Amino acid sequence: MKEAIGGTWIYVIVLAFIALFTCFVSVSTNYSRCFKIKDEILTTIEIYHGLNQQSVTRINDYLTGIGYSSEGNCPNDGNCWYGFSTSNDNGPSGYGGRRNYCISKHQVVGKKVTSSGETITNGPIGHPESAYYSVAVFFQLNWPVLKQIFNVPIYGETSIIYLPRGEFTSVEQGKCS
Repeated sequence: MKEAIGGTWIYVIVLAFIALFTCFVSVSTNYSRCFKIKDEILTTIEIYHGLNQQSVTRINDYLTGIGYSSEGNCPNDGNCWYGFSTSNDNGPSGYGGRRNYCISKHQVVGKKVTSSGETITNGPIGHPESAYYSVAVFFQLNWPVLKQIFNVPIYGETSIIYLPRGEFTSVEQGKCS
């Protein structure tokens, strides 16, 4: 009888180890996938010199192609975060709310046109207009109960992009509404 009970404990320990190892592999695979998605979004923004129609279309095609469907709330840190959905290629689908990914533009050197028609540069004279972008994608476990509870944003930033082109009007003006 002693051997039967000892064998059962070893069986339970082996099953627990297999379950923990499977969970670890699942979490690490999904987490690394989110970092790859974030890097692809950042690279696309840099290739197309900013956030424009071409870059959003390419990002959405990429995310749809790999089956990315995680959603999360855009950060509320005082910056103007625009949410994008993979089903909408027309630009930002709003400010805040649950979206597939969020992007924020940070103006380094920018030009503003006043009501009198005068152009003002907010940086050093002679420097070109430049900006960098922050991106947030969301890591979710596709497990039934934890999908709603466990949602982690992953952030990244592009390098400085000189002379960003083709911005969406709402992103260019920086209106968060």
